Amino acid sequence: MRAGPDLTPLHEHGCGAGAGSCVWHKEPGRLGWPGADLRVTEASFKGAMVWVLRVAVLTWTLAAVSRGAELSQELLPSSGIQDCKKNLKVPSLEVLPGGGWDNLRNLDMGRVINLGYSLCKTTEDGSYIIPDEVFTIPRKHSNLDINSEIIESWKNYQSVTSSSINLELSLFSAINGKFSQAFHQTKTHQVQDRAFTTRVQVRNLVYTVKIDPGAVLDKSFKKQLMVIASHLENNQTRMADFLSEVLVLNYGTHTITSVDAGASLVQEDQIKTTFLKDSWGMRNTITASAGVAFHSIINMKTEGSLDTSSSFTKQYVENRTNSRVESVGGIPFYPGITLKTWQEGISNQLVAIDRSGLPLYFFISPSTLPELPTPTVKKLAKRLEAAIRRYYTFNTYPGCTDATSPNFNFHANADDGSCEGTMTNFTFGGVFQKCVGLSGPDAGALCHTLEQKNPLTGDFSCPSAYIPVLLGAQEREEGHSHLECHKKCTLGIFCHRVCQDVFWLSRVQFSAYWCAARGTVPPDSGYLFGGLFSSHSANPLTGAQSCPSGYLQLKLFDDLRVCVSQDYESSIQYSVPFGGFFSCQAGNPLGGQHRGTPEDPYVKRCPSGFSQHLALISDSCQVNYCVQAGIFTGGSLPPARLPPFTRPPASLPATDTVLVSSGDGEGAWVRDGQSRLWRPAQPAEIQHTAEMVMGRRLTGGEVAGVTAAVVVGLATLLAMVSYGRWRYRMRGYREMKERDSTPVGSPEDSTVVSMGEGYQQEAEGLTA
Repeated sequence: MRAGPDLTPLHEHGCGAGAGSCVWHKEPGRLGWPGADLRVTEASFKGAMVWVLRVAVLTWTLAAVSRGAELSQELLPSSGIQDCKKNLKVPSLEVLPGGGWDNLRNLDMGRVINLGYSLCKTTEDGSYIIPDEVFTIPRKHSNLDINSEIIESWKNYQSVTSSSINLELSLFSAINGKFSQAFHQTKTHQVQDRAFTTRVQVRNLVYTVKIDPGAVLDKSFKKQLMVIASHLENNQTRMADFLSEVLVLNYGTHTITSVDAGASLVQEDQIKTTFLKDSWGMRNTITASAGVAFHSIINMKTEGSLDTSSSFTKQYVENRTNSRVESVGGIPFYPGITLKTWQEGISNQLVAIDRSGLPLYFFISPSTLPELPTPTVKKLAKRLEAAIRRYYTFNTYPGCTDATSPNFNFHANADDGSCEGTMTNFTFGGVFQKCVGLSGPDAGALCHTLEQKNPLTGDFSCPSAYIPVLLGAQEREEGHSHLECHKKCTLGIFCHRVCQDVFWLSRVQFSAYWCAARGTVPPDSGYLFGGLFSSHSANPLTGAQSCPSGYLQLKLFDDLRVCVSQDYESSIQYSVPFGGFFSCQAGNPLGGQHRGTPEDPYVKRCPSGFSQHLALISDSCQVNYCVQAGIFTGGSLPPARLPPFTRPPASLPATDTVLVSSGDGEGAWVRDGQSRLWRPAQPAEIQHTAEMVMGRRLTGGEVAGVTAAVVVGLATLLAMVSYGRWRYRMRGYREMKERDSTPVGSPEDSTVVSMGEGYQQEAEGLTA
């Protein structure tokens, strides 16, 4: 048995002239399914069956041997860090590079680089055991680094434990560390208390620990990369994007390549801004006073030069609105601890007091993933980079960052030049949403849940003097199982009813619109805007997932609810000035002129005097709305918006890529049929696979052979059925003849056998 052309080239994968790479894959529908192209010859049928049996036995044998090897490895004692500790009698260094890092939240994430202890390496001074993949640079000096500084604005705040990696410039570094707990505390105190920050810290650096450039990837991290690569090879880009964002969620944005091991003691004071203005020429005295306050807490006597400023220090303490002391490493801080006691406890309590690193996608290369074709590795790195950039984009809050401006946006972390300008009053003409079914039996029901008419018109339209603005068009798909039954017959004689659950995928496309005023409109002709909410966010006006009293909910996208009202008398107290919508697909006509294209004529920003706020992230598309600057910016700072942002597909096409070729002359790779691993392809393998992909037509002899085999098979089958029915009739005749010659027994001697309802139903089915 020989399969025909069951491989199909995908031109959308990059095949063709000028393509960077070419991917060939199998489609299951081409073999053994309806429409399959099978080439069967009578001479090859028996050989194919023998080959299948041999493969099955070999597969079972290999599986048993592999399982036995796994069990034997599980039973063997593991040689690792515990053996090293037992033999060397020294502790292990816990401050290690090679882990993932979220550079927005300043959090350690999952392990990226594999670390092992087979060599039982130690630091140069023999004090700590270190992994095979790292090396240390001992800092021979153990002098304390004591410094004081003034941080006038939260925009200049730097972390005490990750300042180096926060300055990494490969991505949008302006928001690095802006979602850490320390930054949120500092910004909140500076804005709400109208204060500036002084920082005094004592740092003791012991080691710098670096990762070996030749280290390999962690097994678990690499496994997830291989899964994403498999989806990319099979052109399942949406699933690859979804899994890439999940990878960012678990492993962060960067990989730590170097850490400074040591300890630090930090005090941060929030001082009223008026104190700095009144003492502008005495900045050095302010930092000295901060040092005096710090030394008094850790029970350290100050120098005589600092005693002369005791009166100024008293004013410093009186203008302090908040003070925080943090011990990073060493023994835990307590009031009255001496600097000598704290320093003596550092050696056994080392932590990371600074970190350096590179973006996560820098470590995806052909050298770290030799199992994958080079074109696939490049695609994988680009997908992961795009996922990280989306994480940065969706956590960028443009707005006015000048706290002295009336347009100041407390949530903004990137200035967009909106501090200047006055607000213009705009009217809002409502929203509506259309839906079109694309495929599937449940497309109509799915569209019904997405459609929204504009109550001002009662239709999918805008009132007069308003223009519809397309905010976004997206597709949705849902899968449902339906019980389907049909009659299955053999030779048209033996029939029975077969029922099974069939999975049907329904797909629709919806288009979301909002109505913008076109020139001058009649007074009180539009809607009052009462905020909005979704299943993941609350309405800033109500603090809950609801509309203010007297407001209607209008559906937009599949998860957004917009609050509107026409009651200009009783509902105006809950309304806010509205400045339009814009998204990743469409701009805002109220935001001004835009030198774009006819398909994208509007600028993606808010009008002057308005600030933008996130409405929702719909399938990796950010939707924003504009309200008067200074509104919706109270309360606490928002946490980071975490991935995934891409909606996973409801189903995946079953494809199997077998050949990847590069259009730039780098070569080709073929997947091994048994190990499922990639390896460089030989010229003969490339030609053979290409012939399988392109396929060839049956020759005249093959057509004749197939026809003869089918005719002989049908004739043999019919003959066997006829002979079986003749034998059945003859046996029934003999039984009736013997029964007629046997005396009839009494009722007591008879036996009644109940076959049950199942037998009756089966009999009915057979005679149907």
